[in-house]
Parts: sequence; C-alpha cells; structure tokens
Amino acid sequence: MKKRHLFWLLLPSYWVLMAIAIVVVAFYSFHSMSDLYFRAMEDDIRTRTILLSEQAAPLVEELDEAALDALCKKLGTSANTRFTIIMPDGKVVGDSDETPSTMEYHGDRPEIRQALGGDVGMDTRYSRTVKQEMMYIAVPLKSGNQETLCAVRASLPMTDIKGELNKMTVRVFVAAILSGALAMVICIGVVRRITYPLRGMGRAAGRFAEGDFNHRIPAQQALELDQLANALNSMSEQLNTTLSTIIEQRNEQNAVLSSMDEGVLAVDRKERIIHMNRVAGEILCVDHEKTKRELVQQVVRFSNLQEFIKAVIGSQKPLVRDLTLIGDTEKQVLASGTVLWNAENKSIGALIVLRDVTHIRHLETVRADFVANVSHELKTPITSIKGFVETLLSDEWNHEPDILRFLQIISQQSGRLNSIIDDLLTLSRLEQKGGLVMKETSKLSPVIETAIYLCQLQAGKKNIQIDCVCPEDLELSINAPLLEQALVNLIVNAVKYSEPDKKVLVLAEKHADQVLIYIKDEGFGIERKHLDRLFERFYRVDTARSRKLGGTGLGLSIVKHIVQSHEGSIRVESQLGAGTTFIISLPAGEPPASAS
Repeated sequence: MKKRHLFWLLLPSYWVLMAIAIVVVAFYSFHSMSDLYFRAMEDDIRTRTILLSEQAAPLVEELDEAALDALCKKLGTSANTRFTIIMPDGKVVGDSDETPSTMEYHGDRPEIRQALGGDVGMDTRYSRTVKQEMMYIAVPLKSGNQETLCAVRASLPMTDIKGELNKMTVRVFVAAILSGALAMVICIGVVRRITYPLRGMGRAAGRFAEGDFNHRIPAQQALELDQLANALNSMSEQLNTTLSTIIEQRNEQNAVLSSMDEGVLAVDRKERIIHMNRVAGEILCVDHEKTKRELVQQVVRFSNLQEFIKAVIGSQKPLVRDLTLIGDTEKQVLASGTVLWNAENKSIGALIVLRDVTHIRHLETVRADFVANVSHELKTPITSIKGFVETLLSDEWNHEPDILRFLQIISQQSGRLNSIIDDLLTLSRLEQKGGLVMKETSKLSPVIETAIYLCQLQAGKKNIQIDCVCPEDLELSINAPLLEQALVNLIVNAVKYSEPDKKVLVLAEKHADQVLIYIKDEGFGIERKHLDRLFERFYRVDTARSRKLGGTGLGLSIVKHIVQSHEGSIRVESQLGAGTTFIISLPAGEPPASAS
C-alpha cells in the first residue's frame, strides 16, 4: 500500500473538524437568532394585544359592537397590526381588516380557545382571510370577578420576519464560508508546523542510519518535539559510542584471530560458517574471506572434519581429535571443538580450533624411531656386558676385593641400563600402536591379583601388606597384560616409597559408566608442585632417592600410555607425609575391538 505523508493525513482531519465546528456554530447562531426574532415578535404582538384589551374593556362591558369594530380599525391602522375581538360564543365583533358580520366562526381557532379558557393563546398559520402566514396571539379580557368577557387577538404577517431571517441566513452562510477558508489556511500552517520538524528529524535519522553521528537536530519550540529531538541526539551519541566500541572490538578480534598460529572456524547449528580466520583457510586450502554464511559441506572437502564438526555441535562437552587431511599434500591436524553459547546460555553452534601438527608428528615419529632403533641397538651390547659380568662374578673366578666390587658395580649399572632400555622399548611399542591395542572383555579381579602376586616378593622384603578389594563379577574391555604391567608399576612404586610395615590398598569399583582403580599407599607423599609433571619421562621427584631405589623415571609414563590406550585417564592425589593415591579411570562399556 502506498504510504502518504503525515501532512496529508493530518490536514483533512483538521479540515473536517473545523467544518463541523463552523457548521455547528452557524446552526446554533441561526437557531438563536431565529428564536430571538420570534420572541421579539411575540412580545411585540402581546404588548399590542394588551393595549387593545385595555381600551376595549369598557366597550365590551357595554356590548357596543360598532365601537369595538371602530376601535380595532383605528388601532390596526395606526399600529399596522390586525386586531380582532371575539366573543365567548365565537362571534367576531371587531376586526381591523374585515367587516365582522361577514367573518366566519372563530371559536375553533387554537389561540381563541386558549384565550377564552383564561390563558394567553398563540398560533402561527396561514390566514385565508388576508392570504398570508400570520402569527396570532390572543389574550382573555376578564371582568372584575375574573370572568372571561371576550378574547382580544392581535396578529402580524410573517413576511417581514422571514425576510430578516433570510438575510441573516445569507450573512451566516457567508461568514461560515469565510471562516472556513480562513480556518483551512490556518490548519495548513498548523499542520506544517507539526510535520516540518518531524520531516527534519526523519532526515536526521536517515543521516544517523548512514553513519553521520556528528549531525545534530536543533532545539524545537514545542516541548514534546524538543524532547524527541534531544532523545534522537542522545541516541546518536550512544550509537556512535557503541559502534565505535564494536568496531574497535571487531578490529582487535580480527587482529588476534589473524595473528594466531591456529586456525579458527566458527559455525552455527545449521553448519553455516560464522567466521574463518586466515590460518584456517590455509589449512583447509580455501579463501577465508569468501566463506562467511556458506555451508561447511560446500567449503570443507574433508569428510572426517565434517563429521567432527557435526559431533561437536551435537555434543555438550569439548572434543579433541587427531585428523588426517588428504589433499594436494597430507596434513596432520589436531582439532579441538567446543560448543558456542549465547548470552541466554543457549547453544548457537560450535567453535573449532585447528592446529597443523604435521611437522610435530613427523618429529615425534623420527624421535620414536630413533629411540626404538637406539634401544634395539643398545640391547645386544648391554646383554653381552651383563652376561660377561655375571660370568666374571661366578664362583669359578677368585677376584681380589677391589676387582669384585668393580664388577658388582658394572653388573648393577648394566642391569639398570637394561631396565631403562626395556622401558624405552615398551614406550616405543605403545607409541607405534597409536593408542590402538587389542582388547577383550575380561574380569578385572584376576588381573589385579596377578599384579599383586608379582609384587609380593619386593613387598615382603619391607614387610608391607598389599590388600585387594575388587568385585568378582566386575568385567570390562581391556588388554590384560598391558593393564597388569601398569598395575605392577604403580604397586612397585607404592612399595618402594613406603616405610616398612605399612600397607598398600588396591581398590576397584564401578561408578556409572566408569571403572575406577585406586592404588593407595602410606608412603612419603609428593609435594603439590610435582604432581603436574609426575607422568613426564625421566621426571623424578627426588633424584637421589629414586636412583638409590633403582627407578628409571619411565614407569609412570608407561602407565599413562597404557591407560590412554584403553581410552581412560589417570590422576594422582597426594599429601606430604600421609601417602599417595593413583586413580585409574577406564570406560565401563565395551568399545569396539581394534587390531594392533
């Protein structure tokens, strides 16, 4: 529908209102003037009637009809009024215009009936006698005892008063037309005074919308319009401040995202791209500036990344996954995803952070291969050295005390070196499997009991009691030898770092979809500052004590890799001087079996 200007919406309404007001005033004025004329005429006729009745009273009492007729004609001529005297029987005995004897019966006239009844009578009608419309007023002429003697009537033609009323109507009509014309002009001015400032404010609002926030609306004379102008100016200032802040934040955000080494990809719940930074475009081999509002499937060509994005959108917790992107070149990408939330705490999409770890993975592979190759190469000479030293320490050789002590040191250190190599080979095998190991559903109790049995000899030397609490029917999908090795490492550590005559507790229990295994000792405890680095390779809390007790510094790292290969996690809780508790968390459900 076509929109009209406010001017043309208001002006007709003003005109209609003014026209109605003028018509009402004109009608009221005309009615009032007509009423005034008729009242004046009525009063005039009434006065003339009373004057006639006063002069006719003596003649009526004498019943001198000739004198009454003569009186009516005399006064009618001088007063230019028609006078008539009617007796109670309706007989006309005097008339200023006609001969009474020729006049018809007048007792049925409305004004005569009222006058003969004792009241003043009035009527307006067409007179057949004088052939024009007349106003009649009749008054009763009473005797001393209030007996009505006759009715005295006076009448005037309506011609004059109607002529005056016609003139008055013309004057009122002309005045209404002139007033209406003047009112229309005034309405145009009034409406313009209303709409002109509003048009100016509309133009100013348009300039605000175009970004010209320095423009200001001048003060207005009307209070309401001035308040509106001030509100628009204030809005302009606030918009300018807000937009400046938003632009500054956007520039800072773009600068941060552009400077990041990681790729950032934000998508909404319909998998449309909200934002992609430069690094993400380079990783995905697309122009990041042309991807906004595009579907992920139209931009990202890697199905595994598309599936990861779907998983993040459908998840309520962060996800991390290693992805291989095969294109012109193969890339190893570490993808981290989390749900995007709005101010109302509703999910609006997902934020994906991509880190190109191709070089890092290559270095890790080179390192793992190097460690494996070196370990294999060292295994043979260390085995030979250990064999020869054991031969030299046999009873067949009779060595001097100093030589015997040196041989024992060589045997001890070669054994320690052999343990380090074994642990390195174990770590290398776990890393080469990439976290994929054969699993099968097994009862947990026998695995824990076997691990405890393997540690009993070492525990017996310090008179340490190892207790086991595990439900007989607790089953889960595990690689029994690997989990047994992890438990042995933790139990051996608990025995090593505990004073004699203490206890070690191995407790297993199921919580919802997790199986928790606790290895709790009453040993020396670990300071809080060491807990975060406890599972790093070769990291030692107390280097001197660890070497004295024969540790390689790789046991806990091996445990961590074994637990991760079971898709679990491990954490440690410790209090200095009160003992340490290692807690292994494994999934209770049966994951799909995977080949090594």
